[in-house]
Amino acid sequence: MKKIILLLFISGTCINLLSAQSIVGSWKTISNTLVNSDGSADNLTVMQQKQWPCMADIQTIFEASGKQYMKSPKNCGPFDFSKVVPSTWKMLGNTISITNTSMPNPLGKTATYTVAFAGNTATFTHEYTAAEKAKLHSKAIKKVIITYQRV
Repeated sequence: MKKIILLLFISGTCINLLSAQSIVGSWKTISNTLVNSDGSADNLTVMQQKQWPCMADIQTIFEASGKQYMKSPKNCGPFDFSKVVPSTWKMLGNTISITNTSMPNPLGKTATYTVAFAGNTATFTHEYTAAEKAKLHSKAIKKVIITYQRV
């Protein structure tokens, strides 16, 4: 009986490990939403793609080595993310930290998100602290939700 329970435990663990999703790979942003304390929200991706439709083809790449960068399509207005110095990323459980030392950011060099996977999407959520709201000069902002789709 103990052997059967042990085998069930081991096989269940192996199945969970094999089915676990990874952020490693190429992704495109399908929404980048700022949610305010009053419940109102603005999807920045929709606004950006109205101005520059080519932004729908920008890819965010997470390499297994811990490098994260973006690839822009050719002739995409003022945007060429391919020239931006890559960031680094680390994931522990469902929390990812992305560090970029080349671009100014009022919140600092590292952004931390909770990640939820569903099918071929990954949703990054960051709830702003009171200190972060002060740095952003906005008490109204509550969180940002970025949804990626695997390419």
